[in-house]
Amino acid sequence: MKTIFPEYGNARLEVHVPPQTETRGMQGSPAPLEGKVAIAYALEHPCSSPSLAEIAREKLARNPSSNAVIVVSDNTRPVPYKGEDGLIAPLIQTLLDQGFQASQITVLIGAGSHRNMDPAEIEAMLGLAASGLGDIAVVNHEYEVNSQLTFLGQTNRGSNVWINRLYMEADLKIVTGLVESHFMAGASGGRKGICPGIVGKETLNIFHGAKLLSSTHAADMVLEGNPLHDEALEVALMAGCDFLVNATIDGEKRITGIFAGNLQAAHQAAVQKIRTYVMVPLAHLYDIVIIPAGFVGVNHYQVAKAAIEASRAVKPGGQIIMIARHTDPDPVGGEGYKTSLKLLHATGKEKFMSMILKPEWKLIQEQWQVQMWCKVLDVVGTKENLLYCALEIPESEYEYLSVTPCISMADGNTPLKKMETMVEKAIEFACAQSGKNTPSILFLQDGPYGIPEVLQPPVPPE
Repeated sequence: MKTIFPEYGNARLEVHVPPQTETRGMQGSPAPLEGKVAIAYALEHPCSSPSLAEIAREKLARNPSSNAVIVVSDNTRPVPYKGEDGLIAPLIQTLLDQGFQASQITVLIGAGSHRNMDPAEIEAMLGLAASGLGDIAVVNHEYEVNSQLTFLGQTNRGSNVWINRLYMEADLKIVTGLVESHFMAGASGGRKGICPGIVGKETLNIFHGAKLLSSTHAADMVLEGNPLHDEALEVALMAGCDFLVNATIDGEKRITGIFAGNLQAAHQAAVQKIRTYVMVPLAHLYDIVIIPAGFVGVNHYQVAKAAIEASRAVKPGGQIIMIARHTDPDPVGGEGYKTSLKLLHATGKEKFMSMILKPEWKLIQEQWQVQMWCKVLDVVGTKENLLYCALEIPESEYEYLSVTPCISMADGNTPLKKMETMVEKAIEFACAQSGKNTPSILFLQDGPYGIPEVLQPPVPPE
């Protein structure tokens, strides 16, 4: 037997697997950087932009009462915000050093349609109080609260652009985030900090609409021709951004790059960086793929990201084993997501997709993630081939989910031990179900952050 060590929350599982199991991960990841040094350099030497200090001084020279808004991601993203090597304290300190008062600075959590974060979660993510910056205001963006929004106009596609009023009224607009592969928008970060991060419900619904997501270009590491990227960028340029700060990280969540400055130039530089190491080259597809949901897998809604990546590596009709540690108050997801899952369960995949693609269809909030599960089902064929290892969702609640629970396989006196036995038994079950004496098995060690790609063999010369 071999042993693998899947990520599980802040810990690692120790799972015994059949000897033919192969482990694959991102190739050639760059050496991690010292965050404090990298951030300071990026703020002083940005891409196609004056330094943040210069911009801040100019804003105050024009208007001493200028206010600054710093958009941050929520805690579903492993953005290195807090601590001496984090992003947020140097950003705020730069503004303070140039003459901004704490009362002139607001941190805006750009969570799109995600739930509000509570004060304890905010401090755990940003560490403002621990950094002596506890007097900086932090506000949740609420995409359904009309009083928080202002209308900007329409995009070329005809989308009505509603955006956070606090951001639009700011004299200094700063956007932060993480650049990693994204299964819809090609790559995260950059323009996504604004759209969908701080847009209103109507704008977000178009951005996440079934038509855009059905495009073959709405996929990992594809920006050119990707309608989600194009729409998000247009909205972001309409809203404006004075300074972008994006990080890239490796599989251990260590900083590999800080890219600051112009919204487009800095984001493009970050995307080029991750292109060099996020791909996971494979020689062939596998009968069984094991994947941890990683940091992002706080609930079932988010685990779709891992499932999509596993579907790139599994054979048609093969099996995917997902490993998740759910920390969200609701381990499934929001009410719109549950409604959409129940609709999929009631109608079947083909009818569900047909309905949501009709022009007259009224979008259900978070149906887009159910559409992603449909893409996974296109590969594996049935939810019986999607084996779900998690402790937080009661087995009774799986009836309408798009996966098969493995919780009954759990055995042990600690959560880690229960998970380890659950995963091992799920692998045994999948092997038996495969109908093969020695099914091929792949462990994708980087979870949703590595992008599997089957390499085509070279064409022999004629």
